[in-house]
Amino acid sequence: YRGRGVARDARNAAYVSDADGSRVLVIDDRLRVTRTVGGPTLEGGPLGLPLSVAPTAEGALFVVDVEHPAGLLYFDKDGSYVGAAEPPVTNGNVRAGPDGYVWAARSPYILGFEPTDADEPLLYRFDPLAGEGVGIAAIEPAAAPVWNRLANAGSIAIGAEGQAYFAYLLRNEIRAYTADGDLLWRVRRSLPFETLDGVQLGSEEGQVRMRPVTQALAVGPDGFLYALTATEPPAQPGQEPGDDAVRRIEVYDPATGRLIRATTVPAAWATLAADEDGRVYRADAEAIDASAPPPERAPLPALSFETFAGEEATFADYRGKALLVNVWASWCGPCREELPRLKEYYGTLDRERVEFLALSDDVDEVAAREFAHAMELPFPLFLGHGEIQGQLHYIGLPYTLIVDYRGRVVEQIYGFGSQESWDLLTATLEREMERVAVAEPGEDSSHAGHQMGQQDAGSQNAGHEDAGGQEQAGGQEDAGGHEHE
Repeated sequence: YRGRGVARDARNAAYVSDADGSRVLVIDDRLRVTRTVGGPTLEGGPLGLPLSVAPTAEGALFVVDVEHPAGLLYFDKDGSYVGAAEPPVTNGNVRAGPDGYVWAARSPYILGFEPTDADEPLLYRFDPLAGEGVGIAAIEPAAAPVWNRLANAGSIAIGAEGQAYFAYLLRNEIRAYTADGDLLWRVRRSLPFETLDGVQLGSEEGQVRMRPVTQALAVGPDGFLYALTATEPPAQPGQEPGDDAVRRIEVYDPATGRLIRATTVPAAWATLAADEDGRVYRADAEAIDASAPPPERAPLPALSFETFAGEEATFADYRGKALLVNVWASWCGPCREELPRLKEYYGTLDRERVEFLALSDDVDEVAAREFAHAMELPFPLFLGHGEIQGQLHYIGLPYTLIVDYRGRVVEQIYGFGSQESWDLLTATLEREMERVAVAEPGEDSSHAGHQMGQQDAGSQNAGHEDAGGQEQAGGQEDAGGHEHE
């Protein structure tokens, strides 16, 4: 689902993280969202940024939440929040077995660069409710300790009998373990390139060039193991894959690891469905999302910032207008490209209905001021003193929030550069400006005080279409000589 492995329960429902809606979507075998779990305002246990989902045999649910201090939240079979536990690995990729144990791997979807000891387990099998567990196998150290987590991150899936399957993100290997953690098999394919655990670019620790191999892993309703490769990176770092980029779908015998069939599909095919007869279809993730009720627009915690004039201001000061909140830094290359475009766009808008707030995440106040002065930024400017990431929990810069006139976040946009993200930004903001114009007098439409919120699916990804009428991802071709990451 959107390039990530899917967890299924005994009733063949699929569970996927909806980070934008701070919830989990439960999708039936007609590719319709039948219910949601969590939400940003759930009493006692709100979901903030769900990363991974593990449904249990009893119908309960474990969810890894990047923003929750404990990291692992537990919901009962009715979707009610029960409590939280600390997982053995932060930001893990989790799946639950039929015996009640949860398996965890380092997530391939959030890349970490912190040093990892060479003797740490590769996988973990644990009982979150009892607070006990064991490590499975050991990581394979990378050339430098800072790459150990990234090099040993990967996708995980669980079979009907409790077998665990693991595929490295960056290494050409898939493994199978028994329910007790004994190695069953391991396989490698022939690849048309050398894999890279991580190659640092320049002097910045977080700048890395890599070649992903396996992007997602799942056990299908036919019992076979499905692997999805990532698109092959372009020749030059920072470029987008070409129009001819492909992914590869591979189907393995779960008992032996033998490759049964494989085919290439266009890189845009990131959501796929398989039926009980092993037929594979391209699914429409936006249509699936549209079958779910819109998520809540939840208020963010009240935050205050220092203006460039040394005064204190809050988001509540801008109540009654649509807001664009942009977080930038003087050292951020994409911010240098984005801010002039935002500046030009800002000059075309009706400021009775919209305001832009620019938050610097620089630790160095002088650098922030010099940058903003050189760019001649016309919108209200704020100093974050390097603390904004801990408050807004973004992954990287630039980071933009679109906020409605009642102080709730409608959209989060990470990064800058694609026309698609720019179109999303402008269309969402202009829709919220129209809502300001038609707001009821009693609907907080005044310009005095107001909280910011967490976001709403109405402006997010729209939904899905049924699998029956979709394109079949065919091919019985052999794996040799395939294009693959």
